[in-house]
Amino acid sequence: LKPPKNMDDLIQIAGKVTKDAGGPYGIGVRGSRSWATIHPGFLSAYSNFGQKDFTVGDGKLKAAMNTKESKAFHAQWVKMIQDSGPKNWSTYTWYQVGTDLGAGASGMIYDADILGYFMNGGSNKEAGNLGFTAFAPNPAAKAPTPNVWIWSLALSSFSKNKDAAWYFLQWASSMEHDLFGARKMDFVNPVRTSVWKDEEFRGRIAKSYPGYLEQFEASSPGAKIYFTAQPLFFDLTTEWAATLQKMVAKELPVDEGLDQLADSIDKQLKDAGLG
Repeated sequence: LKPPKNMDDLIQIAGKVTKDAGGPYGIGVRGSRSWATIHPGFLSAYSNFGQKDFTVGDGKLKAAMNTKESKAFHAQWVKMIQDSGPKNWSTYTWYQVGTDLGAGASGMIYDADILGYFMNGGSNKEAGNLGFTAFAPNPAAKAPTPNVWIWSLALSSFSKNKDAAWYFLQWASSMEHDLFGARKMDFVNPVRTSVWKDEEFRGRIAKSYPGYLEQFEASSPGAKIYFTAQPLFFDLTTEWAATLQKMVAKELPVDEGLDQLADSIDKQLKDAGLG
């Protein structure tokens, strides 16, 4: 099998793995009733089709996940999980998606590249057997559009040790520390462009993680924060995940479910003075 080139291809290949691989299911993605189900592979793929979570007009937010294009994408995603996802998909978090891949229980995952990185080492059954590829689910898209979650270092204004904290931030983000982490430890993904250019780091990754450098270089130009920052983020995104669960369980049709979701979100935004 060759890596999938678009969403239809992914569904087909995942189905073939499920049917013919002798045990593993085709594709691992997150599915728990949590905002985290929406933000890795799902939102990256969703954004690749030009879709947004909200529109903003005159300072007001409006739900945007019930467009025609969004409904078509949701139908694909739901079918992929129904046909080729894990049996207990609605319980799956980062941990289950990763450990299944490392154990050889799944053929592929659509998640953070670093999750595959960690599963390709240690005592995992499939350590040394995993590869990486950049993926643009939309056939008309020129490149991937990875949604970036925001792990950050910051200094609280309430800190009583601002000088010490500032020195720590400088050390932790320094080129010297980042090079050490990238060359000798598991500091992925490096946050400095200069580290990605370091030949020792690149050689280590190329040797043990086939395709990792290539997928990063193909994906990083289109990587950004694709979700809309707003005060009801956790509640509304978790409701989106809950709706997705109902669709996969065939408790709710995709089109009807997205219309209901958008109506519910718009009401909550209005009640909060945001819509």
